Amino acid sequence: MSILTFELSGDMASWRNVYDSMGSYSCLGPAPSNLAGFCGAALGFASPRSQAAATPDAKKLKALDKKGLPWPLSPELLAWEETNDLQVACRWIGDFPVRAPWNVNGCKEIGKGENLRIQQQVILDPRYEVAVQLPDPETERLMAALRKPAFPLALGASFCRAIVRNIRIVEKLPETAGWAFRTDRAVLGEAVPLSRHIVNPEECFERLESDGYWIYPTGENPGIRTENPLVRTWIRKTESRS
Repeated sequence: MSILTFELSGDMASWRNVYDSMGSYSCLGPAPSNLAGFCGAALGFASPRSQAAATPDAKKLKALDKKGLPWPLSPELLAWEETNDLQVACRWIGDFPVRAPWNVNGCKEIGKGENLRIQQQVILDPRYEVAVQLPDPETERLMAALRKPAFPLALGASFCRAIVRNIRIVEKLPETAGWAFRTDRAVLGEAVPLSRHIVNPEECFERLESDGYWIYPTGENPGIRTENPLVRTWIRKTESRS
């Protein structure tokens, strides 16, 4: 195993809180599932319903739709996460976090021409350091993909384009403070639901499992220093938390 680190930045970020049905108030940083999806976009893993999908299984998609999973994740991404035991860490390296309004017109009801004004709060000038732990061959593959991504990379929402810099492979995680840390209950600071991809969605018909929180330390709330801030991006619905 080796660790790939890189800096992630942009003009703004919008990381959806899975507990917020409107997705209006951005979390400070990405959850583990967001980082897995980011890597998947770079590698070219497409959702079966996306325009980039090759030959989706229409029969399987129809069955998933009936079970309440209308937009399944890429099977290639889920298999890649589990096979390589994908683990990630992230820390905020920007200035004092600032949120600003970014309001857009949304669809009130599919099939009708009515719009709904969505009041959003995005993160301005976001900057993160990301660490990804993978087997050695996959680390090299992801490094190449981040330098030349298959799909456009975004900081959460598609309108928040991402910039990736300073990609490098290290033997161990840099011993610096500020890595997001896991807790079973929300504490003071920037709390992000610890959402991870369910790799067997066809058995439970859910895409994400949120078990606890990922707390991003900032200057106001420095948080705690953990011995190993890496967390898995995936989970099997039947297995215990790890």
